[in-house]
Amino acid sequence: MVDLSLKDKRVLVTGSTGFVGSHLVKKLTREGANVFELSRSKTGKKVLKGNIADFSGLELFMRNSKIQACIHLAAESLVELGQEDPYRTFKTNIDGTLNVLEAARVNSLERVIVASTAHVYGKNKLPYVEKYTPRPSRPYETSKACTDLIAQSYADTFNLPVLVPRFVNIYGPGDLNFSRLIPKTIQAVLSGETPKMWGGEALRDYLFIEDALNAYVKLLSIPLKIIKDNRIFNFGSGNKASVEAIIRKIIAISGKNLSITQIQDERPLEIEAQYVSFSKARKLLGWNPRTDLDVGLGKTIKWYAGNR
Repeated sequence: MVDLSLKDKRVLVTGSTGFVGSHLVKKLTREGANVFELSRSKTGKKVLKGNIADFSGLELFMRNSKIQACIHLAAESLVELGQEDPYRTFKTNIDGTLNVLEAARVNSLERVIVASTAHVYGKNKLPYVEKYTPRPSRPYETSKACTDLIAQSYADTFNLPVLVPRFVNIYGPGDLNFSRLIPKTIQAVLSGETPKMWGGEALRDYLFIEDALNAYVKLLSIPLKIIKDNRIFNFGSGNKASVEAIIRKIIAISGKNLSITQIQDERPLEIEAQYVSFSKARKLLGWNPRTDLDVGLGKTIKWYAGNR
């Protein structure tokens, strides 16, 4: 399976200062791509400083920068924020994706990758497979399911080459969102504090950041004739673990002697187990996760220890 070269490919990454986005910009640059960014906080010659809600600015930037491909990551991605402010989550995620797709259509982009999540599957039989109809419930997951459908509509109606990756929980060095389980637990453990746990039996799959980046590179470089009309791809690792197991692994790898404090935390509509089959990505993309959970957690803990 021969991938297309990314050398000098003009790629726009939205949400480029987020956890995944910041890593992806570096990864694509190393691969030889000519990377442009959309960010609310960053400035630079190849950066559109602004909001994904500004269609005119986005479309003009794509046109003037002669963008060939776009990886759309910008979103309200916190489940908790979706609970507190559903209108903002729906509007940001749906309008933002619509703006990217329309700007891509107008400018005849060669490829658009719209980041999704495995959480859109909701209450479906495990492991989740791409042919399932999404069954989300909470605002965040539902907003992403909506953007998935809009993206597929643009692909079908306007022959826009759209790919929709659905990732499990991505973790690794540099994630500064301390509401997430792994960064939050590592921060507590390295500070010598007792980590707090709710619903310790909830089962999830965890994908190391480098494996996620390799997935994006594959989606960007795979010849479209190989995958034909396959647009949706699951990406997981097989590193399934309960919340309690993750916390205990972090404590053990850190070499700390700490217990766990059980707390009561309202998690409405929380699903007990979520993980995916990624056999389609393995077969059509030649992609495989490479990082064992203990190895990935070790690298992640080491990064936080050196960047307190």
